[in-house]
Amino acid sequence: MSQKRDYYEVLGISKDASDSEIKKAFRKLAMQYHPDKNPNDPDAAEKFKEATEAYDILSNSEKRTAYDRFGFSGVHSDFSSVSSGDFSTISDLFSSLFRDDFRGDDLFSQFFGGRRRSRSSGPQKGSDLLMNFQISFTEAIYGTQKIVEVPIKKECERCKGSGAQEGTQPKKCDNCQGSGIETVTRQMGFTRYISQQNCSKCQGKGERIDKPCKECRGSGRSKENEKLKLEIPPGVDSGFRLRIRNKGEEGRLGGPRGDLQIRLIVEPHSFYKRQGDNIIVEMEIPFPLAILGGEIVIPTLYGPEKVKIPKKTREGNVLRLQRKGIQRKTQYGMNYGDFLIVVHYSIPERISEEEKQQLIELNKIMKMPSKQSKLFDELIKESKENKVDY
Repeated sequence: MSQKRDYYEVLGISKDASDSEIKKAFRKLAMQYHPDKNPNDPDAAEKFKEATEAYDILSNSEKRTAYDRFGFSGVHSDFSSVSSGDFSTISDLFSSLFRDDFRGDDLFSQFFGGRRRSRSSGPQKGSDLLMNFQISFTEAIYGTQKIVEVPIKKECERCKGSGAQEGTQPKKCDNCQGSGIETVTRQMGFTRYISQQNCSKCQGKGERIDKPCKECRGSGRSKENEKLKLEIPPGVDSGFRLRIRNKGEEGRLGGPRGDLQIRLIVEPHSFYKRQGDNIIVEMEIPFPLAILGGEIVIPTLYGPEKVKIPKKTREGNVLRLQRKGIQRKTQYGMNYGDFLIVVHYSIPERISEEEKQQLIELNKIMKMPSKQSKLFDELIKESKENKVDY
């Protein structure tokens, strides 16, 4: 499949599908195309991988929001690089996906040979890192480059990541025999429940350290800061994530580094307010301009713009400048929001003597609205007729 398909199309669902509909659609495809069920069909393996990646994105609310707004550039699936024969990543997905089914364990065993993968003693990939990074409103609109210091944990140089003092080695945990998992049996009435959990003695590590390294205190990691250059694209909003490959924590035993995710936090602006890809501003105009109409020049994100004020503009009216809002690039091309102006009347606190005289003359010639004036006359007449003398 040379060209990436839309995730909703892959699962065969609409863009407003609920979480349960997403889960149901993926279950159906997983049962149909799983490589264990189609060992001689390479196309089935590719379809299974494609469906798994789509489910990874759409079942996560944050990833789904980013995908809906920015397309493939806004998200990265942890399953995009998984081969059809590597189930160390997706086994956890299936475990959670079918956990709610009464037959979940049976279904899991159908896919993974009746047992879970044991703890690996080979190279282990480092953990992914997630950190927040704050940028200004204008930096989010126009895009920018930033240098960020990332606190990471690297392999301890003294113990070479073992966590043990020089001249000693970690020992296999005698409780779990190095698997990192122990079986727990609970008896409730006539029913016996058997479950697996992280080993209580080694906390799932599969080994114990009698003499921890004094440098890292047995963790096998040393804390350091690493400077990275961020390329922030134009039009991002709070919650947008940048994924940087191989910039997370270092792996163990020669394993690759994890990834770094930068979650952007955008500072609010004193004048511009963002609503999706639209910009909303509150603007005060003189009362005569609202009545007579005219033009006024206002600042927008991309330079000054003349705005036409229609005659008899009312308080709270919204004027729209099309395609003058947020500009950002998506997988379908450029997207343009609108610039919305909420109009308010301005009443000056102080006026000159000349302005005062002009207002007095204006007040003499201006009359009350005819409908209201007629209503007032009728109510006054009615009150006089019904007046009661005590």
